[in-house]
Amino acid sequence: MPQDNPDPQVVPYLLYADADAAMGWLIKAFAFTERVRDKRSDGTVRHGELLLDNGGVIMLGSPETDFRGPAKLGEVTQLQCITITGLPAHRDRAQAAGASVSEIGIRANRARSYTADDPEGHRWYFSEPL
Repeated sequence: MPQDNPDPQVVPYLLYADADAAMGWLIKAFAFTERVRDKRSDGTVRHGELLLDNGGVIMLGSPETDFRGPAKLGEVTQLQCITITGLPAHRDRAQAAGASVSEIGIRANRARSYTADDPEGHRWYFSEPL
């Protein structure tokens, strides 16, 4: 049943073995801005939120139970698709931060894009309309 929400959103929530380190790396590599970093008494991040300059949000946290992320599984389990501007410089920044990045490609939908894997194996897809 549709709700009366003028701005509906789907917000990815990613789990990281070390969400604190992940937040720092994502800010450095992908130019996110930190909005929330809520830590447990042991110092691990219970809940974090990162903002994109286009208004998008990514949420993340560290699980309290046995956890196997993409790098430990040895396979990509999801893909975050993000539209940005300034794609070539964004890719260079991600690569300089140590991301495993693809070459920039031109897609049939008239956008250029690249993919990047973060240190825990989450795959990111960045796209810029032409």
